Amino acid sequence: MHYARRVREIRWTDELDEHIWVRHGVTPGEVEQVLYTRPRWVATGRDGTTYVYGRRDAGRFLLVVLSEAQTNDYYVVTARDMTDGERRTYRRKAR
Repeated sequence: MHYARRVREIRWTDELDEHIWVRHGVTPGEVEQVLYTRPRWVATGRDGTTYVYGRRDAGRFLLVVLSEAQTNDYYVVTARDMTDGERRTYRRKAR
């Protein structure tokens, strides 16, 4: 799936930026790196969300949850480190 070409804009709120940093220790730069680099694995999440699994250049495995705002524009819902099970699946499925 050529996901990065389909995302026109990522929308952030100040509350979200603070939430993912304080609760999960993830920066906006890390989120963008996962969204726009390969390999990654994209899956349909709950309630119409999109899950993007990826690995940072530094080796950190992250899950980014997106909600479509309008065509090709997405809100970042949250971002966190992958669980061990998610990492195993990512290694098998990422392209």
